[in-house]
Amino acid sequence: MKETLSLSLLFLLIISANAQNKPEDFQTYRKNMLGEFQGFRSKVLDDYAKFLDGIWNDYEMCTGTKIRPFPKPKEQPVKKNDDPKPIPQNIIPQNIIPTNPIAEDNVPTLSPIAVPSTTWLQVDWCGLNFKLPEANISGDLNQLTKNNLISYLEKVGNSNLVKTVMPQMVNIALAHNFNDWCLFLLVESYIKKIKSNANYNTRNFICWYILTGLGFDARLSVNGNNLFYLVPFKQLVYARSYIKINDKPYYIWGEGSIDENAGFSSPQVPDDVGNEINMVLTKPLKLPYLAKKYNHTFAGRTLSVEVNEHLIKVMKCFPQMQIPAYALSTGDNKMRSQVLIQMKEFIKGMNEFEAANFILQFIQSFEYSTDEEQFGYEKPFFIEETLYYPKCDCEDRSILYHYLITQLLGRDVHLVHYPNHECTAVNFSQKINADSYLYNGKQYVICDPTYIGASIGMCMPDYKNVKPEIDNIE
Repeated sequence: MKETLSLSLLFLLIISANAQNKPEDFQTYRKNMLGEFQGFRSKVLDDYAKFLDGIWNDYEMCTGTKIRPFPKPKEQPVKKNDDPKPIPQNIIPQNIIPTNPIAEDNVPTLSPIAVPSTTWLQVDWCGLNFKLPEANISGDLNQLTKNNLISYLEKVGNSNLVKTVMPQMVNIALAHNFNDWCLFLLVESYIKKIKSNANYNTRNFICWYILTGLGFDARLSVNGNNLFYLVPFKQLVYARSYIKINDKPYYIWGEGSIDENAGFSSPQVPDDVGNEINMVLTKPLKLPYLAKKYNHTFAGRTLSVEVNEHLIKVMKCFPQMQIPAYALSTGDNKMRSQVLIQMKEFIKGMNEFEAANFILQFIQSFEYSTDEEQFGYEKPFFIEETLYYPKCDCEDRSILYHYLITQLLGRDVHLVHYPNHECTAVNFSQKINADSYLYNGKQYVICDPTYIGASIGMCMPDYKNVKPEIDNIE
């Protein structure tokens, strides 16, 4: 079954840039892509009839992990002026987790695929509209028997999903630099449009079908009278229930309420039938531009940038994920360029330590609020969101500080996790007497962008004797 991996979205996005310069080469690509979809359907999707009619395994649901086991401070901590000068100490981290960025593919912008004799629909996706062909799927999925599932699989398979709809979805993903999660959201939006009057089980089944056809390792699962689809992610997802298949978490997705008194039953499927969903934004999304001004003044210097509101709407649709995924993601190049140009001017003439201190205290001056107070739920920010929303908290500031220090000073930065707090640690070019730890023989100095008034090398007193977890983004 491993040959099917070549048809995943990841491989569909790898296209020769030179080939796209010639119209006949694009037509060849389009023809090959459609042929690969047909081949993939025969090799995987059609095989699901056997899986559905075969062995089903029972699983227990695992409750989603909380991103923060303890509540954050409701007020931003402040270093008091009369506090005694802290005694620097060596902090012993609990463990250091390497996090590697994902290489960006060379993806061209493609023209829409011409689909003859079809009705086109306007599909709302994160507040934006895309055109997709209407799928000719008649009827709904009712009782969840093996025979009904196999029969509906055949009905969906005989539709135009593989031939017309899915290629156009991939075309949209290529043209707008979608990552896996953005494509996932497009699939969900499309099904809600074409099957707005259907039951949840029908919509969940078709979502699973398309995700599987696009090369993802999606699985079907029955929970009482409900049908859900299960998806694995490259990143840890928080606050989402899951089941474990071969010790791998498959997150429960789809519409409808989970019956907590019933377990989950899923057909036995061979390993390596598809890819995990990657939520990191490896390329800047190509979206319409709707500017919102952001201004912040500190120490007589004003940062003034524009943030694309359409990008903010998309970012709000991401689930809670590991903090490094936000730091690794690309965003709005225009906004980030504005930030770097102005911040570079602010620190002009400063040495490395002075610049790191200025940037640290600049971010400390942002207005503080916990996510629970601002949104009612935990919401880590991408860099753009920190400069869009009126308030932010510790992990948002740490992600921004990580970005500015790596981009402006070229230093390695770790993200440092405490049970209810987040800060950073920086490897400077020279060793200093400060709160720090050693990693691979290098000193990493604690820098806390939430601890008001603290300079580089000052750890909050409450955490001096706490072993943090460290993310090393290489």
